[in-house]
Amino acid sequence: MCRWVLNEPDAAVHVDKIAEGPDRGPLTAEMDVDGALVLACLLYLTGHKESAQFWWQLAAGAGSRAAAYCLHLHHLCMGESKRAWHWFHQLTHSMADTAPPDAAFLEGLEIFARYVRDNGSRALAPSGRLESEVDRLAARTPGCSVIVARPDRQLVARLEEFTAGR
Repeated sequence: MCRWVLNEPDAAVHVDKIAEGPDRGPLTAEMDVDGALVLACLLYLTGHKESAQFWWQLAAGAGSRAAAYCLHLHHLCMGESKRAWHWFHQLTHSMADTAPPDAAFLEGLEIFARYVRDNGSRALAPSGRLESEVDRLAARTPGCSVIVARPDRQLVARLEEFTAGR
């Protein structure tokens, strides 16, 4: 799931919308929810799972069903079934103003996600340069195990290179 999100052509555009900058105020309810989702997926794929959880929760709280699904899968992988089902319930019942996905779609998505987990995916994993940028971002907050800092333009540039190189 994370690789699919990260390999979307507009992934860097969304992360750029939440990136820090001189003209950017605090993240608000008008935050680019997809930017938080993409950043979370990038963090997850580069081994920063606690940070990914933070950004997924931020995106899910703003109405992202995809982020809620990622949280569901994340908690399932950690053996936290109660939390996993909480996020599944959020996905299917309690989010945004849009209609939830139907049961057949979700069942198909679960089957496909399980297949990809067992057999691999053609979607690219983050490159060494992109991974280095995430580690640099993590180093900006020493002593903190969760990356809550907004991404910067340097990370966005590496993500643009990554998505252009597919």
